[in-house]
Parts: sequence; C-alpha cells; structure tokens
Amino acid sequence: MKQLLPILFIVITFAACRGSRSASYGDEKDLATLISRLNKKGADDKIIADLQQVYNNAYTKSMQRLNNYQYDPAPEKWNKIIPELEGLHRMYETVSQSAYAVRLLKPANVYPQLVSTKDSAAADYYQFGVEQLNLNTRENNKEAYYAFQRAQQYVPNYRDAKLRMKEAFDRSIVNVLINQIQYDQFGMGGNNWGWNQYSSRDRQHQANIIRDLGGQNSTTNPARFFDEYQLRSIGAGPDLVVDLVWRNLRFDQPLDQSRTYNRSKQIETGKDTSGRPTYTTVTATVRVTRRVLNADADMNVIITDAVTRNQIKWDQLPSEYRYTYEYAEYSGDKRALDNNDIALINRGSNQRVPTKEDAMSEMMQRIYSNLVNRIRNTVSW
Repeated sequence: MKQLLPILFIVITFAACRGSRSASYGDEKDLATLISRLNKKGADDKIIADLQQVYNNAYTKSMQRLNNYQYDPAPEKWNKIIPELEGLHRMYETVSQSAYAVRLLKPANVYPQLVSTKDSAAADYYQFGVEQLNLNTRENNKEAYYAFQRAQQYVPNYRDAKLRMKEAFDRSIVNVLINQIQYDQFGMGGNNWGWNQYSSRDRQHQANIIRDLGGQNSTTNPARFFDEYQLRSIGAGPDLVVDLVWRNLRFDQPLDQSRTYNRSKQIETGKDTSGRPTYTTVTATVRVTRRVLNADADMNVIITDAVTRNQIKWDQLPSEYRYTYEYAEYSGDKRALDNNDIALINRGSNQRVPTKEDAMSEMMQRIYSNLVNRIRNTVSW
C-alpha cells in the first residue's frame, strides 16, 4: 500500500482541475458506449468531448474517494478501497479497447496497486482474525471466522486462513436444547386445553423443528440441536434452551349462521296455437347454512442461556385458524335453481367439524417457518 500513496497523490493533484460528476457504474457504462462509438465512427469531435468528460469526471471522483478512505480504520477500509481500485481498473481496460482513446486519455494502470492492496488487505484481515480468536468468546470467534473468510476472498488460499476459519467455527458450536411444546394452563376457561391431549402430535412437531434446524449435524450454523433424550445419550448439557409455549388459546364452538334467498326462472312449458313457445315462472327458496369455527393462540418462543440463565430472546408469534363450511336445502321448484345452488344442496350437512387437535396443527403450520427461522437466527452468527 505504501507504493500506492505517491501515485494517489500525483493523480489527485492532476485531477483537481477536472469535472465534478460523481463516478459510478453508470459512468463505466457510458464510457464503454463511447469507446464503442469511437471504434465505429472514428475521431468524432462530439464523441471525443463526451469521452473526456465522462472519463475525467469519473476518474477524479474515484481518486478523491480513495484519498479519503486512507483515513478509515483497518481492516474495514479495504472493503472500500479495493472496489474503488477495481472500478479504476475496469475503466482502464475499457479505454484500452481503443488505441486512439489510450493516446487521448492516457489512463493509469492501477492493476499492480490493486494486487498489492489486496495482499495488504488479506494480511490485515488475517491479523485481525488471529486477535479475535485469541479472545475466544463466541462473538469474537464469529468476528475471527469472517475475518479469515475475507482474507481468502482477497487472496485465495491465504496462509492457513481456511484452517483458522474451521477453528473459529468449531470453537463457536453450542448445544441447543429444543424442549417439548407446552401449553399455558392459565386463561383457558372451560375449553379444556391440555398439552397431554396433543402430546403425540406435538412430539412430531418438536422432532420436525430439530430436523429442519439441522439436528446434530448442522453445518450452516455453529450450533447443534437436540431434544432432552438426545442430549442425555451423548452425556452433554445444553448451552441454550428453547421453550415453545402456546398461550392465550381460544377455540370457539362451531356456530351455524343461516341466510335465505329466492330464485325464479322462466321456463318453456309448451307452444301456443301459432307455434310460439309459452313460458311459466317457477320459484324456489334456498336456505344456506354456514358453519363457522374460529381458533387462535400465541406461540411464545423463549430462548435462554443455560449457564447464566439470562433470557436471550422472547418472541410471540400469533396464529389463527378459520374454518367455514356451507351447505343448503331448498323448497319449491328445483328447476328455478342454478348450478351453484345445486352444488350447495348436494354437499350435505354431515361434514366432519375440525377438532381442537386439527386446529392446533393448522395453527402450527401457519407459523412453522417463522418459528424455525427465529430459532435459527438467534443461535446463529
């Protein structure tokens, strides 16, 4: 990077008298378009003027930003400096497509500085990762992991950064206990909510959650997920505990709502003496019964540090279940009915009404993805 500073100073001094338009990928696109036109049409005065303005303005702004970035703290400053140098290098390559443009603009080749800067960035990120790893807390290990990853992004296979990443990841692995789903017995009134009634279904939900989080073989997050039996079987204790508690449960009794409407239709019933059709009006009365069932509850996701007993997260995920079923009967002349009426009449009134267990399962499905993501995001980096 020391090699870069004198060049930056020279270029910034040279560029100070140039235009002020901010450089961007839009400038790069404009530059490419102008170079293409120049190659096709030759030395057109308008193209040359536009080319000088676009290049000089973009170049000036880029160099000004580079100068400012030198004062940002390391290693983060490299995340600004390197993209800026890459943009300058792209502009150099674009201009190099035209020998005339090269003679006209004399673009600076910053590629050697780009390579040197990436090496400096990798070295700084690697050193930062080592410092974080030595502190050996989960948060510091996280910082170390991403620092070593960044070092490899700038210089592939930089030193032993890949092994250091694995070390940081392995140090951060926590055992997460997913407890069985529970039901808050308070405020349930006479609805007889009781978790024992649904324990079989809930155990399956618990198993699915553990599975979808990655279980004991999770590789995307530094966490392993267990139920209580699985933890005991490996002789380990939890680092984090997840409690899932249904609260504020409400399950209404099915309610029938009725409405009545009339149908009428003119139908052909014969011919008159001149052979023209004659019509008769037929009518029917339809009585529709709409069966409604409402249920709702709040799933509480509580995540606790098993060592300090500090509560890390408490989220409440509301869920609801709405069931409706309609059937009908009629009186009068069936010929007055339309297809929708007949379909309702044919449905019948003996449709099975969902149980509380059905409602709970449906409500779980509505929040399931959100619930799993809340757990995953809390225990991940």
